Amino acid sequence: MSPSARDRLQRIRREDALEEMNRTFVIEAFIRRERVCISKRHGVWDWDQDGIPAWLLPVLRDSGLLP
Repeated sequence: MSPSARDRLQRIRREDALEEMNRTFVIEAFIRRERVCISKRHGVWDWDQDGIPAWLLPVLRDSGLLP
């Protein structure tokens, strides 16, 4: 089942909200595989369910955390 336009827009908004957070905090949460509370509106980012947002991939690669 492919995500609806509304689902895709919600994901983009959640990724944007995560990107606005302190980058060090987000990277540390990724390393520990801890869920991140984005906001009351956007809920929690779960690495196992939501994956790694595209904007974070180059940051993790540059820091040596991903191959």
